[in-house]
Amino acid sequence: MAVLNVLLALVQVPAIIIGFIALLGLLLQKKDTSAVVTGTVKTILSVLIITGGITVLISALGPIQGMFELALPKEKVTTFVTFDEAVVGAVQSANEANLGMLIGLTLLFGYITHLVISRITKHRYVYLTGHMIWVHAGGFAILFHSLGLGPVATVVIASLVDGAYMTFAPALAQPFMRKITGRDDIGFAHGQTTLNVAFGWIAKFIGNPKKSTEEINVPKSLNFFRDVAVSTTAVMLVVTYIAAIGAVITKGVDFLQNGNGADVPGITGGQNWVIFSLVQALTFTAGMLIMLYGVRMLIAEIVPAFQGVGMKMIPGAKPALDVPVIFPFAPNALVIGLIFGFIGQIAGMGVLAAMGWPMPIPSVIVAFFACGAGAIFANAMGGARGAIFAAFSWGFFGWLLISAAYHFQSFGNLDALGATALGFTVPDLVIPGLIVGGLKALAGPWVAAIVPVVAVLATVALTFNPSKELPKWEKPADKAATK
Repeated sequence: MAVLNVLLALVQVPAIIIGFIALLGLLLQKKDTSAVVTGTVKTILSVLIITGGITVLISALGPIQGMFELALPKEKVTTFVTFDEAVVGAVQSANEANLGMLIGLTLLFGYITHLVISRITKHRYVYLTGHMIWVHAGGFAILFHSLGLGPVATVVIASLVDGAYMTFAPALAQPFMRKITGRDDIGFAHGQTTLNVAFGWIAKFIGNPKKSTEEINVPKSLNFFRDVAVSTTAVMLVVTYIAAIGAVITKGVDFLQNGNGADVPGITGGQNWVIFSLVQALTFTAGMLIMLYGVRMLIAEIVPAFQGVGMKMIPGAKPALDVPVIFPFAPNALVIGLIFGFIGQIAGMGVLAAMGWPMPIPSVIVAFFACGAGAIFANAMGGARGAIFAAFSWGFFGWLLISAAYHFQSFGNLDALGATALGFTVPDLVIPGLIVGGLKALAGPWVAAIVPVVAVLATVALTFNPSKELPKWEKPADKAATK
């Protein structure tokens, strides 16, 4: 059991997982010792740099989120925080009904299932986004546990669905990845795939890919906005001061800076709120730049190293990587996504307030990482107009879906499981949760459990291809695919 606990803890460390993949790939290619050590260490460091950048981002966004919470009239609406990692972490820590153990087992067996499905189907991907591996294992374990299944059935079904998801979601996104990156050797691995693909597909009917966000003409006097660091800082200054001014109007300067004595600490820690807001906006941009540096380093190391795994274990496999991997390809679209995604969230909250449903607190994290990525997907298909549409739609409809899953308790009573006032965010969990919850209400828990299993088995059967050779359609056929 001690060894199992160590293994379960180890597979939750993204840098170690991806570093091991790089090590294995380099060894399978029989690289010399220097190349193996250098490639492995730099791969691990690149993931740690990305993680460090994200940590800086979140440290900056936390107070901004807190100011938005102060600005909202809580006595008139029910609010909750939408944060996947917080939900899974809280449930795993509380370990009600041994859910913590079930999440760990689902993570382990789900990933093994993923590798098997990747090997026997024509969709050859290896999902490498560590925190999403953990989040989806936790989400699916919680979802099927909510049906009242026994622990064995919960782990078996959750692992099967989880493994299939990690294989087929990158395949769903790959046509867009080819458009975005101009290459076909990396995949997309994040829980926002369904909405990114849906709005990206619609965007091609709305805009023109030739009129890209990256081709927007900016007056010479405003050329500095073409620098992603400057443009992101400008946007974050606006967003941060909107939150801060709202908090000042609602609660007052003293409460924002000093709180209410020992019970409620001040968000700024006593610092002047104007200066504090400026620093938070700048800190956000600094975190983003750190993250982007790590992404470039990761791509430079993981793709060559991964060739060993693709050639020896899963022929033709592509590494599916975290969402920041696409940020350098369309930085203007990313900023547009942040702006219009946030506006979409606010519009969605207005609809939810009118409906009397619980409202997710506005999330700059979602606006940046999800709506921004959705805008990049849509920009590749429908240019600037498509990017604006997708970003707003992601924020608007995403907020309705998140609220619906929380309102109908699609994952069970999360409060009772230790995740008080917390809800899931990623649509790749929320949408299956709503479907399974609806099936449970209409036909009972076992039907709700069996339908996803049948869907997975049918998809595997339809894409079955255990041959070592790639199918013809999967082989690069043009210059764009081989860049």
